[in-house]
Amino acid sequence: MTKEKLNKIYKMMLWVVPGMLLAMIGDYCMGIEPKESETISGMISSGWLTIADWRIAVSNIGGLVGTICYTVAALSFVDFLRFKYAECKSRYDKVFINLFIVGLILGIMSFMYFHLACGTLIHNYNVINDAAGGNTDIAVKMWDRTYMVQIVPYWTTFFAFELTVLVGWIGMVLRGTFRIKKIWILAAPLIVAGIGYLIEIIIPWQFNGFCSGFESMGWMIMFFGGRQMIKKEIGE
Repeated sequence: MTKEKLNKIYKMMLWVVPGMLLAMIGDYCMGIEPKESETISGMISSGWLTIADWRIAVSNIGGLVGTICYTVAALSFVDFLRFKYAECKSRYDKVFINLFIVGLILGIMSFMYFHLACGTLIHNYNVINDAAGGNTDIAVKMWDRTYMVQIVPYWTTFFAFELTVLVGWIGMVLRGTFRIKKIWILAAPLIVAGIGYLIEIIIPWQFNGFCSGFESMGWMIMFFGGRQMIKKEIGE
């Protein structure tokens, strides 16, 4: 691959920044709740009732436009990874690269799907609760019906693209496949989300949901790690 092509990929991967910023806005629209919010049943939080319809709409739009931006960045990254895959002699390096590529491609579908699915589940509960006249027991039972038809694709998609990216990224970094520093393993989205969760526990914020956007932030940080891989390839 020529330096000109590598430089183009390096620049195209910056599309992940507006993409993930929009995703983070959507995450916080769905995730920010009052401090006194409590779990009602399973995933349902009393704080859902404070999430206005416009917040769900903003999240959905952010998920849509953000996914388009992510797609541009991800496909460029995949081009580079496929080029390096052809050069790899280690079977293990190839396995981790393949896993990571699968995760990146699944992300194209998953980002929009998750924003729509999560927003719909929250919005459904709020609408059902209103229709039930605030009767929590009835609202929970009716909401469970809407959740059960989504539970398999929801969690299958989540674990498929999150775990392939997590394992693929950590494997490539630890093995030195692309010669970037080992500290970059912390850029894996689930690890960044975990760091955000710890910060939320440690610092007494006046609201719940501080960590909501950290997973999306992790994708942006991880792509900057990917750009470091390309810089190494260019020889800068």
